[in-house]
Amino acid sequence: MKVHDAFVGIVLLCVGASIAAYAQTLTPPRHLTYGPGFFPFLVGVGLTLVGAGITLRSVRTFRTQPLAVAPDWIGSLRKFIRFWILPLGIVFYMVVVEPLGFLATATVLLAAIMKTSGVSVGQSVAVGFSVALVVNVAFASFLHVPLAWGILMPISGWFMW
Repeated sequence: MKVHDAFVGIVLLCVGASIAAYAQTLTPPRHLTYGPGFFPFLVGVGLTLVGAGITLRSVRTFRTQPLAVAPDWIGSLRKFIRFWILPLGIVFYMVVVEPLGFLATATVLLAAIMKTSGVSVGQSVAVGFSVALVVNVAFASFLHVPLAWGILMPISGWFMW
């Protein structure tokens, strides 16, 4: 759904102001003049400025443009699925990654995204597994960032050097 730019600007302005305000509560270490709140504060100020700019720019078109317009993908099941695959994939990942593990979850997720984009099932699974395996090995072996193993815990040693 396409909503009027004034609403988008107001939301960005509020989110940016909230981030900037919260960033001020993060106390820096004693020996530094800036700390963990510095970058979030800059992001918050940037979002606030962008939101204010969008809101001010959209004021002149507020009466001439509709407040909301239905998107074209509502009438097509294929377009509907292609639109919702990423948000639903994020929720799927959040719910399933701990019990299933990163490698299995990422393989299923990548294969589903590629399949909805028109890639064959076999190619989707092969590429999804390959990409998930490379990412898993890179994080586990080179970056030393632990990823969830889930049901694959018994074979986790095979993928680390």
